Amino acid sequence: MRQFVWIVSWGFGACVLAGLVLRWWTGDHLFLSRFTAYFMPWLLIGLIPALMWAGLTHHWRLVFVVGACVILIFAAYVPLFLPRPVTPEPGAGEIRVLSFNTWSKNTHVARMAQVILQKQPDILLLQEIEPRIFEKLIEQLRGLYPEGSISFSYDPRLLQAVVSRYPIESSVSLKKKGQAQKVVLLSPVGPVTVFNVHPLRRGGWLRRYRKLAALMEEDILPDAGPVILGGDFNITDQSQTFKMINRRLHNAHLEAGYGFGFTYPSLSLRLFGILPVPPLVRIDHIFFNDRFVALQAGTLKDSGGSDHFPVAAVLAPK
Repeated sequence: MRQFVWIVSWGFGACVLAGLVLRWWTGDHLFLSRFTAYFMPWLLIGLIPALMWAGLTHHWRLVFVVGACVILIFAAYVPLFLPRPVTPEPGAGEIRVLSFNTWSKNTHVARMAQVILQKQPDILLLQEIEPRIFEKLIEQLRGLYPEGSISFSYDPRLLQAVVSRYPIESSVSLKKKGQAQKVVLLSPVGPVTVFNVHPLRRGGWLRRYRKLAALMEEDILPDAGPVILGGDFNITDQSQTFKMINRRLHNAHLEAGYGFGFTYPSLSLRLFGILPVPPLVRIDHIFFNDRFVALQAGTLKDSGGSDHFPVAAVLAPK
């Protein structure tokens, strides 16, 4: 039995360490690196017991291998749990953003509306929302803003929508660039360009990477004005695609959030239709360019019947 535990611990530790180290050179090109990055914090469930067992049994080489894995993972996530600089409370000029994958199978319109009405976002990004559900949701959101006006751009081909209290100047869909909507809003601080994305899983990670890279280079980065990019990216903050975007834009959760902020799956998703699955990864994100600063960010605790938890951020213009 002791020999079996030693072999399993060595194999697990070596694979994780290889995945953690190789991603610095190969990015997400290797399956091992992609898997390690996607489920990185959960690997500690196996690594910490293995480290304790190796220490108690004086397997020092194993302690080094597994310990290196633990240190690298802690280094990646500890900053999310450290105290953040004190930021002022939202006031005039701040923009509340909410990104919400409502799930194509979700028919609980009243629950969705309740989540949105409680947060009262100035800009709402919706993904995976069927036309009939969107029509019903808009009816329930008519009282979202005290002034009574509500603007929206909905694309039934993408099943995505941008809803806002600000008038829409222009709207275009960029299906080949990560299932993106590009909407220009006339806010009190001037025009704000909003990108609502939902790159699909099919086609592999490299296809999603190239589509989002094209969106960044051809549409987002050339825009000199305020830009917000949000949606269900189907990537974690350790992926090569996330790092490509985060090198040029700011991520609201990294700058003003706390903790892991897992968004998927919500407890609405059940294994075999019976067992609720706890949230495991954060794949919904809100980014912004240098024209904003993040005051608040976080993951909502109510999914409104969706298999995703919504993400919210409060941004202030610089």
